[in-house]
Amino acid sequence: MASYKRALVIINPASGRHDPAATRQLLEERLTAEGVAYTICETQDAGDALRWAQAAAGEGYDLVIASGGDGTIMEAMSGLIKAGSKIPLAQIPVGTANLLARALLIPTDPAAAIDVIFTGKTERLDVGYLPNEDRYFALIAGAGYDAQLIGDASRELKNALGFFAYVVTGIKNLFKLRRARVTLEIDGRPYRMRAHTVMIVNVGEIGDGAIAIGPNIHPHDGKLDLVIISAASLPGAFRILWQILTRRFEGNSDLRYFTAS
Repeated sequence: MASYKRALVIINPASGRHDPAATRQLLEERLTAEGVAYTICETQDAGDALRWAQAAAGEGYDLVIASGGDGTIMEAMSGLIKAGSKIPLAQIPVGTANLLARALLIPTDPAAAIDVIFTGKTERLDVGYLPNEDRYFALIAGAGYDAQLIGDASRELKNALGFFAYVVTGIKNLFKLRRARVTLEIDGRPYRMRAHTVMIVNVGEIGDGAIAIGPNIHPHDGKLDLVIISAASLPGAFRILWQILTRRFEGNSDLRYFTAS
């Protein structure tokens, strides 16, 4: 059982459709019961979680808890990485998709996620880094179709529909598929192709393998995987989707995979 003395709790009250006051109360009650001193901060602006997590070690914390969606979790994680900190990050996934939590088998029920803090184990995982953006990512960095559907999912749409906001924007953008010329450098070797989606993937399975994006994509192997999708017609896109859903990742030139260090 994990034992902590002092926790920094970062809550994003705008994440998902949870009741931040209820989540806060659950955290306060459990941390008090476990004898853990804590400070709770609620984000107001982008960058708050990063800044607070980055300062956590210097302020004497031995645990950071982030309550929010994938964006909040990644901000807190980025702050710890920038500080070179070895403080573990616990997440209370109360966002829209909570993909990182699902990939790591962390429950999306706040009370159950809080329980994992004290009954689960700490785990190291790979992260990717985008130097031009000075941003880290634990799941996927994408350009093209996937980035557009996420960008089109407004806060208002996510508040109204939850995860299905991404389904709506995903369907809408299926009618706008356009291939572009893409140049990639993978382990020093250049590749040129036409594609509408390029994803750099660190975690390939969501929900205990219920959904897999590609073959043998693991967040603990020191590698990143690339998924390149070229099908620019609706029938072609649905064929790719069917292949992924049925785990038939080979045999289609419109779906390509690379592994890179």
